[in-house]
Amino acid sequence: MAHAAQRLTRLPLPVERPYDFELSTFRFRLFGDDLASRWIDGGLHRVLRSGLPVRLDATGMTAWGDPEEADIAEVAHLLGAPFDLDSFAAAHPDVHARAPGFRPPLLADPFEMLVTSITAQQISLRAACIIRGGLILRFGRRAAAGGNEWWAFPRQHDIRGGDLTGLKLSAMKMRSIAALGEADLSGFEAMEDEAVIERLVELPGIGRWTAEWFLARCLGRPGVVAAGDLGVRKAVARWFSDEPIWPEQRVREAMAPFGEHTNLAVHYLLLPTGG
Repeated sequence: MAHAAQRLTRLPLPVERPYDFELSTFRFRLFGDDLASRWIDGGLHRVLRSGLPVRLDATGMTAWGDPEEADIAEVAHLLGAPFDLDSFAAAHPDVHARAPGFRPPLLADPFEMLVTSITAQQISLRAACIIRGGLILRFGRRAAAGGNEWWAFPRQHDIRGGDLTGLKLSAMKMRSIAALGEADLSGFEAMEDEAVIERLVELPGIGRWTAEWFLARCLGRPGVVAAGDLGVRKAVARWFSDEPIWPEQRVREAMAPFGEHTNLAVHYLLLPTGG
């Protein structure tokens, strides 16, 4: 699917400086060719929820069409604009010094975030990327712009009632994704963290750590830590001690003093860079 208008629009990235684009987008280059977030020639290609194809790189944003206010807001969210880096740097200069200008990317679509999390459960992130590619090719929407091809991640209605067999998904993951296609995923922005968690864990295949990653990487909630996540448990242990991994409760206790900067601090500690 190509956006109706093909006129190129160039805009600056809608995110405050300092901003390190290369570092902040490293996740999109680590695990293979993610069709819904394609890395091509130094830039990130996404199809926004409106259907507008955009390319983001260190020099700015290129849109194949005329971006609306909602499109700009979605790109800003993707680039981690909601995070208060200045306040974080002032409160926790040692952690911030690992990677000045790093902003964790955020997904705007709750369905995409939850499906992404479910596909990654108990397998490598590279394998999960391959599985999502099959899901996108079957249910997504194709975009062609600038001589390249990329895809919009499926929406709930695209997958509702669809055939999920043959995509290397376990029976449990198929059940979980099918349930997400039918679920009410609206209104999270107005809900408290615990209310979001309570609502999500009622869905099949979603536990507390998946719900906490949803808070962290979709809603961008400042005080959350997915303390049950293996990577988080290792990263926090490495920062505070010489131990290889900590139990979940010890991670929560260690991160509690970060308060409203907990989400940012976790992402900084997870970075494959710094001291």
